[in-house]
Amino acid sequence: MMSEKLNSNNSRVNLSKNAKVNIVALGDSLTQGVGDPKKSGGYVSRIKTQLQKRGYKNVQSYNYGIAGQRSDQINARIQQNKNQLTNQLRKANVIVITVGGNDLLQSLQKNALISSDSAFEKNMDVAIKTYQNNLQSLLSHVRRVNATAPTYVYGIYNPVYVYFPNVTKISQYVDKFNVITSHKVKQYRKMHFVDIIALTYGQFKTKDQREKLENSNKTISINPFNLIELDGSQGEINNYISPDDHFHPNDKGYDFMTSQLLNAMKKNNDIK
Repeated sequence: MMSEKLNSNNSRVNLSKNAKVNIVALGDSLTQGVGDPKKSGGYVSRIKTQLQKRGYKNVQSYNYGIAGQRSDQINARIQQNKNQLTNQLRKANVIVITVGGNDLLQSLQKNALISSDSAFEKNMDVAIKTYQNNLQSLLSHVRRVNATAPTYVYGIYNPVYVYFPNVTKISQYVDKFNVITSHKVKQYRKMHFVDIIALTYGQFKTKDQREKLENSNKTISINPFNLIELDGSQGEINNYISPDDHFHPNDKGYDFMTSQLLNAMKKNNDIK
């Protein structure tokens, strides 16, 4: 494991503008691009365009996102070389991963009707441990397939905060999963965490704006985990989230994800 571990930044720029850039993106619906009104593949097509604008002449992107998949299912696709995923990973010189959202959502939905706080927390503790183990296995397999490509792993966000700003339990577990992901990522060489928690708050960027939202929030008599019950006739309250499902990023949301990835790539000296 020591050959995989010990994250370190390289002082030299990893990607030459004249060399071929192979971006392999894998993960869940955020990689697939669900919610993207342009139907162009979310952040994957956008980061390709941004690199081309910066003078990278030969950029290829490969989108291996599948909606609804958990960390263990993404990992299984690598092990099984589904649709040549493993082969493409070997040739990648940039890897991007979205993971964790479905692990958390499915765990919350499974335990949503438990009335006992202690029983809920006990079950969620098990879910957290399971995610830790599955994520470590996933990241280890990525590094075994490709030991050198800079790899960027997105965090997750709370898509329903604006509807349930006083339901703190969801955001608390989003934070816990993000801590797990960021800590695991740091254990591997040239892996980096990409924070997108700002999508939780959308246009409600300041503390005052959030306090007003919390104070004006009306009681909504639906299960916060059953997003389909939210009334979409008035659009979406969060300016960064798709009105189609109140969950995935819209055009503005995917632009934000792309800018966060681009900033991380610059910060870690992988691009000029």
